[in-house]
Formats: sequence, structure tokens, C-alpha cells
Amino acid sequence: MKVDYKVKVAPSYNVAYILHRGPYTGPNMWRSEFNQLTKWAKKRKLRTGKWIMYFLDKWSEKSEKQRRSVACIEIKGKAKPGGKIQITKIPKQKVVSVVFDPDKVSADLVYYALEAWIEYCPYKQAGRSRELYDGSPWTNPRAWANCEVQVPLKRKSNP
Repeated sequence: MKVDYKVKVAPSYNVAYILHRGPYTGPNMWRSEFNQLTKWAKKRKLRTGKWIMYFLDKWSEKSEKQRRSVACIEIKGKAKPGGKIQITKIPKQKVVSVVFDPDKVSADLVYYALEAWIEYCPYKQAGRSRELYDGSPWTNPRAWANCEVQVPLKRKSNP
């Protein structure tokens, strides 16, 4: 399978999110958070869009038990936070994007290749990388097969 890098401007996303604290436990890590988010959105009759997940902390910055990550679901419409669920806006920004099927290409390989690409391109990383899906990656095979990784970018300054 061919994996292409694409520099683009990602739109802004209004999201409901739940903060997760703890180690990376594999592909099912955020499943319960996304179940809570979808139930919350359904109860409020909100249309939803992208499913987004990312780590707030770098792997080397905090212990596994203290590492924070976020499960987000794009919401269309106005909503107020409640309980564990918060609301925020992920801003429109320039990103490098890779779309791939995790059953055909290793996610680790994609992330390592992105790091190498960023090292030699005219950009530097401007924020935490994130994974986006067009629906539930656990119940929608099409969403899983089209995993998008985005890394926010900004131009490197000239020396």
C-alpha cells in the first residue's frame, strides 16, 4: 500500500472531549470515552462528525500513569459541557496528513516516517499529532481503513 504525505489546511473542529489519564493500552484505549461521548451527543440530538484522539503529553515528559490523552468527537450545533465532557475548538491549521489502513501499514511505521519527513522538510511540528476517523474505528470498517494522522506544522525560521 502506498502512503502519501499531504500538506494541507485542516478545518477547525468544534469538539466534545473527555480527558484520559494513564498509559497507552492499545487500540481499544479510548473506546469507553467514545461510547460516553456518542451517548452524550445522541441525548442532546447533536450531529457528529470526525472522531479525534491525541496525546497531550510527550512520551518522555510524564510517567505512564500521569500521561494525558484526549478522546474527541466533532459536534455540529451548540452544546454545554457536562460531567467529564468538555467542549473546545481545535483551530484551523496547516498540517501534514497521511491516510492509511492500519491493517495494511503499521501505525508505528507511519508515525516514525512522519517524524523523519518533518526533520527534512521546510516545516517543524507545531502541536501534538492526532488521529482522525470518519466514525467509530471499532464498528465501522471503512472508518478504520481510512485512519488519518495529522501533525500541525509551522514554517522553520531561516538561520
